[in-house]
Amino acid sequence: FSIEGNHLRIRKFTCLLCDRSFTEKWALNNHTKLHTGEKPFKCTWPTCHYSFLTASAMKDHYRTHTGEKSFLCDLCGFAGGTRHALTKHRRQHTGEKPFKCDECNFASTTQSHLTRHKRVHTGEKPYRCPWCDYRSNCAENIRKHILHTGKHEGVKMYNCPQCDYGTNIPVEFRNHLKEQHPDIENPDLAYLHAGKMLSFLSPSGAN
Repeated sequence: FSIEGNHLRIRKFTCLLCDRSFTEKWALNNHTKLHTGEKPFKCTWPTCHYSFLTASAMKDHYRTHTGEKSFLCDLCGFAGGTRHALTKHRRQHTGEKPFKCDECNFASTTQSHLTRHKRVHTGEKPYRCPWCDYRSNCAENIRKHILHTGKHEGVKMYNCPQCDYGTNIPVEFRNHLKEQHPDIENPDLAYLHAGKMLSFLSPSGAN
């Protein structure tokens, strides 16, 4: 069941592959694509190979090409490319922190910050350095460890799968893929795999 306003709605559409259920058939259809890996909405920008689960996600992505930022804050000069970006920004004005820890008084403006905080309680350290035994509860600490401790001098975190190019600056690596290898069908996947990236930007054991 879910409650919207004063109405009780029945979640009668259940996923056959997990325990999620939904009140609308279209929501179940979108969810099912997460299991199948289907991404039917392709970006139409020339040379861009990204594809998305929903049309709205594709439109949000497309604005990164055009630079369009049509979601305006009515309290300051901020302009966001997506409604979600505007919602997150407005929390700076309201002080709202909707994501709350159930074990302490910590609260955050984003789900990702709450997920990272919870590892303080669990002791989980899912991110690891691909060149030594160092582990951490957040990917940013791994990046700092590799770049600034001096233990891995000369290491390049981002290595091109098609040539000898390597860098430690993610923006430079993305630009290299876009400009030098426009034929790569999945630049996002190439980015993730660059120089063992999955070993420290994804929790260990994840695919």
